[in-house]
Amino acid sequence: MPLVLFSGYLEGVMSSLKESLYSAINVTMPLDLSTQLGRHACVALILRGNSLENLELGYIQRAFSDSDRWSGQLAFPGGKREDSDKTDLDAALRETLEEVGIDLTNPELLGRLNDIQARKAGTMLDFYIRPFVFFTERNFNIVLDKTEVADFFWVPLKEIQNPQRVTTYRLQRENIGLELPAVYLDREPPLWGLSYMMTLNLLEVLAAANK
Repeated sequence: MPLVLFSGYLEGVMSSLKESLYSAINVTMPLDLSTQLGRHACVALILRGNSLENLELGYIQRAFSDSDRWSGQLAFPGGKREDSDKTDLDAALRETLEEVGIDLTNPELLGRLNDIQARKAGTMLDFYIRPFVFFTERNFNIVLDKTEVADFFWVPLKEIQNPQRVTTYRLQRENIGLELPAVYLDREPPLWGLSYMMTLNLLEVLAAANK
């Protein structure tokens, strides 16, 4: 196949993939907690790949710090909305650029997942996370804000769903010890908590759309 034709074919495949992902993410309206809870943060779940079978999802590992209760935890790039952010999407875009140097664009946005309420040792907090999902076809020069992020890495969705990676995370808070579901992603600690729950939500949405 001539290079020009192959290039056009590849663009068509990628466009079809993005359309499929967009449709999957937007089958139903996501849960909106903004009328019930005040404070919130916005995060970016970034997908990449050239087919549904080899999609990858980007994660950060938070910087290691004795003063951070979430030191070294796996998460998604993002943070609290600031006065300079006109929208929640602006907050997710800004935080992602600041933390890992990925300059996402509005056309790469697929949609939102359910808002998820934050919790502490099983107690619900007056705070929620709003996850935005993106699909990118670009390569990025990752530039980490070392004060906040120790690493950014991609994980195939197939590996996240691998039963052999299922594990637990023991959370110790004061006098409370909890065994929580988690996924081992080749680093410690494993993926657990709100980021784990957002990942499951994404996988459930994609699976339901492909039945």
